[in-house]
Amino acid sequence: MPLIKLNRINKGGEIVVNSEHILFIEIESRTTTVHMTEGLLFSVEEPVSAISDRIETMETDRIKHAIQRSGLGTQTLGTEVLKH
Repeated sequence: MPLIKLNRINKGGEIVVNSEHILFIEIESRTTTVHMTEGLLFSVEEPVSAISDRIETMETDRIKHAIQRSGLGTQTLGTEVLKH
Protein backbone atom coordinates (compact mmCIF):
# COMPACT_ATOMS: atom_id res chain seq x y z
CA MET A 1 0.00 0.00 0.00
CA PRO A 2 2.35 2.73 -1.19
CA LEU A 3 1.50 6.27 -0.17
CA ILE A 4 2.30 9.03 -2.62
CA LYS A 5 2.41 12.77 -2.02
CA LEU A 6 0.74 14.98 -4.62
CA ASN A 7 0.25 18.74 -4.87
CA ARG A 8 -3.37 19.85 -5.21
CA ILE A 9 -4.29 22.59 -7.64
CA ASN A 10 -7.73 23.63 -6.41
CA LYS A 11 -7.00 23.95 -2.67
CA GLY A 12 -3.25 24.28 -2.85
CA GLY A 13 -0.96 22.28 -0.65
CA GLU A 14 -0.02 18.65 -0.47
CA ILE A 15 -2.12 15.54 -0.18
CA VAL A 16 -0.92 12.03 0.63
CA VAL A 17 -2.94 9.24 -0.97
CA ASN A 18 -2.86 5.46 -0.84
CA SER A 19 -2.06 4.41 -4.41
CA GLU A 20 -4.32 1.36 -4.06
CA HIS A 21 -7.33 3.69 -3.98
CA ILE A 22 -6.54 5.31 -7.33
CA LEU A 23 -9.05 4.10 -9.92
CA PHE A 24 -7.77 6.08 -12.91
CA ILE A 25 -6.03 9.32 -13.84
CA GLU A 26 -7.48 11.70 -16.39
CA ILE A 27 -5.83 14.53 -18.33
CA GLU A 28 -7.95 17.35 -19.64
CA SER A 29 -6.34 20.47 -21.09
CA ARG A 30 -3.18 20.41 -18.94
CA THR A 31 -5.03 19.43 -15.75
CA THR A 32 -4.37 16.05 -14.17
CA THR A 33 -7.34 14.65 -12.26
CA VAL A 34 -6.97 11.62 -9.98
CA HIS A 35 -10.18 9.58 -9.59
CA MET A 36 -10.24 7.51 -6.43
CA THR A 37 -12.50 5.10 -4.57
CA GLU A 38 -15.42 6.48 -2.53
CA GLY A 39 -16.01 9.07 -5.27
CA LEU A 40 -13.01 11.19 -4.29
CA LEU A 41 -11.55 13.39 -6.99
CA PHE A 42 -8.39 15.53 -6.87
CA SER A 43 -6.87 17.91 -9.41
CA VAL A 44 -3.10 17.83 -9.03
CA GLU A 45 -0.05 19.58 -10.47
CA GLU A 46 1.89 16.41 -11.31
CA PRO A 47 1.63 14.95 -14.82
CA VAL A 48 0.37 11.38 -15.24
CA SER A 49 3.86 10.13 -16.13
CA ALA A 50 5.29 11.39 -12.82
CA ILE A 51 2.50 9.75 -10.81
CA SER A 52 2.81 6.41 -12.60
CA ASP A 53 6.61 6.47 -12.29
CA ARG A 54 6.36 7.03 -8.51
CA ILE A 55 3.89 4.18 -8.07
CA GLU A 56 5.91 1.81 -10.27
CA THR A 57 9.15 2.59 -8.42
CA MET A 58 7.55 2.04 -5.01
CA GLU A 59 5.91 -1.23 -6.05
CA THR A 60 9.12 -2.53 -7.63
CA ASP A 61 11.11 -1.67 -4.51
CA ARG A 62 8.50 -3.32 -2.28
CA ILE A 63 8.57 -6.56 -4.31
CA LYS A 64 12.38 -6.56 -4.52
CA HIS A 65 12.66 -6.07 -0.76
CA ALA A 66 10.19 -8.91 -0.09
CA ILE A 67 12.11 -11.29 -2.35
CA GLN A 68 15.42 -10.43 -0.69
CA ARG A 69 13.98 -10.90 2.81
CA SER A 70 12.46 -14.26 1.88
CA GLY A 71 15.75 -15.61 0.59
CA LEU A 72 14.28 -16.42 -2.82
CA GLY A 73 16.84 -14.16 -4.47
CA THR A 74 19.73 -16.52 -3.63
CA GLN A 75 20.50 -20.11 -4.51
CA THR A 76 22.97 -22.29 -2.64
CA LEU A 77 25.15 -24.71 -4.60
CA GLY A 78 27.46 -26.58 -2.25
CA THR A 79 29.25 -23.93 -0.21
CA GLU A 80 28.96 -21.24 -2.87
CA VAL A 81 26.07 -18.77 -2.81
CA LEU A 82 24.97 -17.34 -6.15
CA LYS A 83 22.97 -14.11 -6.25
CA HIS A 84 20.78 -13.16 -9.15
